[in-house]
Amino acid sequence: MIAKLKIFLFKNLSPRQTLTKNIFWLSFGQVGSRFIRAIIIIYAARALGATEYGVFAYVLGLAGFFTVFSDMGINSLLMRDVASHPEEKSKYFAASFWIKIILLSIASLLLVFVAPYFSKIGIAISLFSLVALMAVFDGLGEFFSSFLRGVEKMELEAFIIVAENIALVIAGFALLALSPNAKSLIMSYIVSLGLGAILAAFFIRKQFLNIFRYFDINLIKKIINSAWPIAFSSILGIFMINTDVVMLGWLRTAQEIGYYSIGQRFVPLLLTLPNIFATAIFPILSRFAAQKEQQKEKNLNEKSMALIFMIVLPLIFGGIILAAPIIKLIFGQSYLPAVPAFRILITSLIWIFPNVFLTNLVLVHNYQKKIVKYLVLSSLGNIIINLFLIPLWGIIGAAVATFISQTLYVVPTWIKMKKISDFQTLRYLKKIIAAAIIMAGTSFVLNYFNSNVILNILISTGVYLGVLYLLKEKVLEEILILFKKFKEAPSQ
Repeated sequence: MIAKLKIFLFKNLSPRQTLTKNIFWLSFGQVGSRFIRAIIIIYAARALGATEYGVFAYVLGLAGFFTVFSDMGINSLLMRDVASHPEEKSKYFAASFWIKIILLSIASLLLVFVAPYFSKIGIAISLFSLVALMAVFDGLGEFFSSFLRGVEKMELEAFIIVAENIALVIAGFALLALSPNAKSLIMSYIVSLGLGAILAAFFIRKQFLNIFRYFDINLIKKIINSAWPIAFSSILGIFMINTDVVMLGWLRTAQEIGYYSIGQRFVPLLLTLPNIFATAIFPILSRFAAQKEQQKEKNLNEKSMALIFMIVLPLIFGGIILAAPIIKLIFGQSYLPAVPAFRILITSLIWIFPNVFLTNLVLVHNYQKKIVKYLVLSSLGNIIINLFLIPLWGIIGAAVATFISQTLYVVPTWIKMKKISDFQTLRYLKKIIAAAIIMAGTSFVLNYFNSNVILNILISTGVYLGVLYLLKEKVLEEILILFKKFKEAPSQ
């Protein structure tokens, strides 16, 4: 059994087994690390209070406009190219590495010398130099991890992520105990991300021997040509994500940013689930697209989208119903003003979750240029809607702007990619929707009678999965098959 498990979890034997292995390691790394990181985030929010935590969120939000220059799509292209052309992985790594170094240098200079002039909160200005160092470590760590994903070594990435977040918790508790402020929290992230970058560099150390040998100016030009549409999309995407926080800083108060950021912190945490699956299937999806295996790609796309909705619908229903008790339990009574905005941000997951998968689909088909116009529409719409709604409704207005702007981007992108891949979605959702509605009713009744929120979540989740099982939902059956596959793995 141990021998089978070892082979199953550390070797790539078949597409289904490889997918299962990738999901396992990504789940181990992402879910475990997110849980660990949540500990320090909750502690920091309580220790700092809404105002000081708002300063931290504001600095990172404003910095996001400048750190976008540290990637420009290079990470995604490296993962795609290494997965599609494994025999040339050293060439792609070398070319991408030099581009990455230049981009990180530009982003760091912008953070140190330009970003402070855009800050409307005085205390935040002194923090941008630290954020620059944080961005360098984060950029290098993500770049190295993208290579590991391309060669489907998710087990190494899982180790890095867990180690990184353990370091964050240890450094966070220590530094915040000495000085509970935004600077200490940023220093904790620097320690964590620095460790992650060093570990990732160690695991791919052999590639550094080739960064001069395989330097190819023509390949660099090719990567840049493919990257600029992603770069433009990334700029607009980061612009859209961080606009709410920055405009709240200009038009409202740091305390309101603190309330709003609670909901924003939950969204990336919940996005761990679709991100794990999307990252796991990306190399397989890239191969199907490159080899023009349209039927296999269509089947994979349909199952992927059904799985995404199987995850997101109960999260939305449960999040709306249990928003107040969840926030009170985790962050305390003082953060209850965040509840209305939190509910709207949770609802926006109906677009954000599928977009994780759609982004991969766009990339493997090299359709980045085709969707830029949708990002432009979404970004401009976000600014205009925020300008009208934030002065009227504060953080609720910002949340509404997020929902509408996400709709303006995801819906037309979905329609465009559906024409290319011809995948179906709605026909697979009937049983999932029915199970989610029954789960929501259960959660509502339990909440009405003031049941413990953790007990409510456990019972409601059990009801949801039980209904899916009784209805013989095919996606759930596929998952159960994947979990059983390791028993069939050869022992030698």
